[in-house]
Amino acid sequence: MFDNLFSETGLSLERLRILAEIHQAGGIAKAAPGDPVRQSQYSRQLRELSEFFGTEIARRQGRVLKLTEPGVRLAEMVRAQMHALQDFRAECRAEKVSYTIAGGDGLLQWLVIPRLMKISRADQSAHIATSNLRTNEIVQQLDDGRVDFGVMRKDALAEPLKSTRLGTLKFAAVVPKQLLPAKSPVSLGDILGRLPLATQNGDSQFTQRLREIAREHKTELQPTLICQSFPQALAAVRSGGYGSVQPLLALEGLETEAYRVIKDGPLDRLDRDIIIAWNPRLLRVRTGSKHLLDKLQKVLAF
Repeated sequence: MFDNLFSETGLSLERLRILAEIHQAGGIAKAAPGDPVRQSQYSRQLRELSEFFGTEIARRQGRVLKLTEPGVRLAEMVRAQMHALQDFRAECRAEKVSYTIAGGDGLLQWLVIPRLMKISRADQSAHIATSNLRTNEIVQQLDDGRVDFGVMRKDALAEPLKSTRLGTLKFAAVVPKQLLPAKSPVSLGDILGRLPLATQNGDSQFTQRLREIAREHKTELQPTLICQSFPQALAAVRSGGYGSVQPLLALEGLETEAYRVIKDGPLDRLDRDIIIAWNPRLLRVRTGSKHLLDKLQKVLAF
């Protein structure tokens, strides 16, 4: 059986493991930083894999050796099979099986991490890690198998990924009451254009819609503080010096008596459906993943 695979030298589990490691790291230099001897060994092993398969697994581009399209395909196949072998060994030894859930910093903090204990208490067989990634990174790493599940906005989903809707993320404007003039009403336009505002710059779609809403309120969006994420902007609000537009999920633990929260109708345009996404290959290769997915769908729904 499989005689044609093993009738020649050049194929080994170690070489395949190194290929997957190089792909995940993003190159030989990153897989073996500061170690020219190991980098040379990796380069030689990729060359031997190329000779075995009869196609270039890696190609030099300038001073950098990068995986070719066949090399990437092979690395993704190897990663999936290595996960399956690792899971099988863990099950045989009654050890925990590891899975990774990716999401933006905010969704991990507000939605995923606070609810994972419900799974941990009911199921001791899974070891879960979280990975803080941008949406495009989640899609890419689900596709190539570096992460197992992704919690993200629905409109970023791409083939061949599958998903289940978890809920709709809604937004509100929030501002510390100490920033408001005494006994004077405050509008959404005031928060967006006339009070110190903290926003996050990692989502151009969100920012563009917020600018449109500001213009409809006869003002321009000119944030005083630009942060990398919603949690950072919320930390600015908690400092007492800034207002912000935040997901309602993020405001659940806020001491409301110290803040003014405005759920204005135009903010509904910021709504986004949140999904849990996965690669269908995951369910085929990792037999326990379907059981975990079923639990995640129930626990993370909001």
